Amino acid sequence: MQTDAQTVKAVEDALAKADARLQGLDGSPFSPAAFRLLKEKIGEHLTELVTESIKVSKGYQADTVSAAYVERASEYLVTTTGGRLHRHVGTVGGILLGAALSTLLTMTIAGQFTKGGTLLSVCIGIMGAFMVALHIAKD
Repeated sequence: MQTDAQTVKAVEDALAKADARLQGLDGSPFSPAAFRLLKEKIGEHLTELVTESIKVSKGYQADTVSAAYVERASEYLVTTTGGRLHRHVGTVGGILLGAALSTLLTMTIAGQFTKGGTLLSVCIGIMGAFMVALHIAKD
């Protein structure tokens, strides 16, 4: 298994190779600030990919990081970034749907239906159900 020093060296080597490739590219579509930011983002992603690949290999108690582990790490990094927002949307939707159903149930038990309360509960319930459905559709 790689030591921390070997990991740092691997990341530095990969960053140097990526930087060398970027030097050869025509940066004209980018402003100088945007091109610098692009390099930073590539470096961040590269560092995350190396770190996650090592975590995956450690999870399988492997001595080396194989191509399959790098692929799994890459898939994980791609799916987790966009998935967070949808998870939060689904969570908030579930809370809204639960609050709406709870309010409607309370009004039913008490036998007191008001126009405003019923309308608000139904609207919140529809919004919550839509958010939960959006979350399910994205998964």
